[in-house]
Amino acid sequence: MRVLIMTVGGDPTPLVLSIKEMKPDYIWFICSSGQQSSREMVEGKNKDKPNILVQTGFPKEQTAIAETDPDDPVEIYELAKKIIADNRGHQVYADYTGGTKSMASGLLMAALEFDHCQPYLMKGARADLNKVTGDRSRVFMIDRDMIIFSRLRKTFEDVLSRQDYGGARDIVRAIGRIGAGKSEEEFLDRANIVMNAFDLWDRFEYGRAWDDLEYFSRSYIPNQQIIRYKGTARRLAGLVNWLKEGIEGGNKDGKTDTASHAAHTVSDPWKETPLPVYDLIRNAERRARMEQYDDAVARLYRATELYAQFALCRRGIRTSNITEETLAQLSEEHRNRLEQKRDSRGKLAIGLFESYELLNGLNEPIGQVWESYKSRIYDVIQYRNLSWLAHGFEPVTRENYERFHGVLTEFVEKCDEADPHYSKNKTRLHTYPDLPNTVCFMD
Repeated sequence: MRVLIMTVGGDPTPLVLSIKEMKPDYIWFICSSGQQSSREMVEGKNKDKPNILVQTGFPKEQTAIAETDPDDPVEIYELAKKIIADNRGHQVYADYTGGTKSMASGLLMAALEFDHCQPYLMKGARADLNKVTGDRSRVFMIDRDMIIFSRLRKTFEDVLSRQDYGGARDIVRAIGRIGAGKSEEEFLDRANIVMNAFDLWDRFEYGRAWDDLEYFSRSYIPNQQIIRYKGTARRLAGLVNWLKEGIEGGNKDGKTDTASHAAHTVSDPWKETPLPVYDLIRNAERRARMEQYDDAVARLYRATELYAQFALCRRGIRTSNITEETLAQLSEEHRNRLEQKRDSRGKLAIGLFESYELLNGLNEPIGQVWESYKSRIYDVIQYRNLSWLAHGFEPVTRENYERFHGVLTEFVEKCDEADPHYSKNKTRLHTYPDLPNTVCFMD
């Protein structure tokens, strides 16, 4: 069934032409309420100016009239939305030619909410600035897909500004399903690849993120921002594989986090910069901006632990298995303290605090900085330990997160300054870039 919804104003002529051309099976007239209701245009008895039903010969029993405040677009929007929703399964047309601007805008906004509704207006030449000449009008279908594309693109940019890359990618795919013009296709293709890459990156799948950015670079001419992100993803993927080997002694499944082309060989461990730590802190900051403070603090805790593991990996020391060779470099008191942690199988693994104590026992600069920060770090780590994501039931507040973040970032900066190799690198925590929050993939 073809259902026509019309806003009714003071001139019935364009609406009469619309009904004759569209040949609907049922009509909803949205009229203004009050003493000068436009309802008279539909069914009023006026010899000089026959009403719309008389002029079209349309049967009254196949019509409905709804009266509304002509100056309240929200009320009209809600009314029209209900009418359109109630006619799901039918082809609905929304003619917003007549009525006040509020009536027309309310109907148009509602029409764009539904796939089964096509908005249009009667369009023709204007003899003056007041109105279109009714009897010279024609039906002009609105390109609803382009309007929806424009609105969804704004939504895409809003979601991207919050760095929700998975959500931004889903919006791009939703736009693709409704269709878009050729001028938008390249934008959608680029956005789909890049948002998927950053969504993978945000989930620590650096190798797969690199794969997508590399594919993007082969398909389009990348700008400098994309080139830099691609290089960072490649390096992160390689460093993560190196850390896995150094901390765990290799991956149990034999897989790496990257395609073979993205593999990064660590030739001089002492020159390596703890990029995965910096990236994890940026990741925690993104969670905090989304007000996911428990999640953010859990990531800060992991970053604290990873910083020590990275420093030990440079010396070839695995925290999962401290060797006799490593123990031999420590004082007797330190060795005896660690020996108490050896398990029943004779394996000696250490945690966060023991890792920093080990660095101090090995006279590493990071371990020496640790001595002046360990009590503060112990205090802020309790936010994580008492949280729902660790061992307790205390929700993490924004203040908890900010205190932990402040202590950790200050500690990392001091360690970077103290380490003779880290301090030489241009990329440090304060210069490490965050993932983008604006469109960065177009020329």
